[in-house]
Amino acid sequence: MNTPVQAHAARLSQLDGLRGLAALAIMLFHLAAVFHTSGPFVRGYLFVDLFFLLSGFVLAVSTERKLAGGIGALEFTASRFVRLWPLVAVGLGVAMVRALVIGLYDPLTFVLAVALDLAMIPNFSGVGPFYRFNGPQWTLFYELVANFLHALWLRKVPTRWLPLVVAVFGALLVWTVRSRGADSAGPNSHAWTAALVRTGWSYCVGVWLGRLYREGLRTPSLPWFLALALPVAGLVALPRLPLVRAEGDLWFVMAFLPLSVWLVAQSRVPRAAAPVLEWLGNYSLPLYCVHLTVLVWVSELMGLGQTARIVAVGTALVLAWVFSKLVSFASKPTVTKSA
Repeated sequence: MNTPVQAHAARLSQLDGLRGLAALAIMLFHLAAVFHTSGPFVRGYLFVDLFFLLSGFVLAVSTERKLAGGIGALEFTASRFVRLWPLVAVGLGVAMVRALVIGLYDPLTFVLAVALDLAMIPNFSGVGPFYRFNGPQWTLFYELVANFLHALWLRKVPTRWLPLVVAVFGALLVWTVRSRGADSAGPNSHAWTAALVRTGWSYCVGVWLGRLYREGLRTPSLPWFLALALPVAGLVALPRLPLVRAEGDLWFVMAFLPLSVWLVAQSRVPRAAAPVLEWLGNYSLPLYCVHLTVLVWVSELMGLGQTARIVAVGTALVLAWVFSKLVSFASKPTVTKSA
């Protein structure tokens, strides 16, 4: 009989597995959008909020005490930039090849756009995509913004005051989602302020839950496999509920996802399953960054039929696996200054 990983283990592999499932669901959401088909993940964009929530949770558990060791906000953000930049390079590299083949830009515009995207400088013009080549890159930018504000300010906020911060972001999120009709801000530059609110809500909730976990709060949970299946099942069931899109999105990201992440974190994973879940978490990173370009390109080359869909998904999965072998996406410890 396998011995479960203890709740105080340094790495919560169940959260890695949840990140991997989220990346797969987002790929299938984009598959339906690109190929104009229906599928079970029509609200898959809401798992982007799950990414931000997981990031806040994990950094609260693993990094806040290191931040208290003396590392500054700029230094910490720079270390996070180095951590995330391989994802930028991988996603941009695939998108650049497609842009060159189809002649998306003239040479001068192409070089400028590549330089800006590599430097993670977004498009704030209010017109066009937030990033020129690879749409999912927008989440990496907001991740860095959240990391900077976390190191600069949020880490100093006592845990008892975090619900107030969460409430402020929650009120803003309700307003922006109802105004837009969905919790889908981010990919386009005209909605960058709404995307900031979207990120702030989920990230701050994650930090709050991570603090509570780090400080020893424990509650009953589900078996680990049921806990991991719960958010996926909720995402599939959401469109079938008698709620308009905006209200359903808000209930999902403000109530269901935080509860789901908490239950996953509380669950116990057999030691035999932990390496698989950790691998899935690391694999999810290149998959998230390359899949959309691959899906679009295959649809342009092969049309919208079933064969093209199979080829698109298979190519995205294989290419992400190749990049996972060529580039290390595993997290690295943050070095703190001595007192």
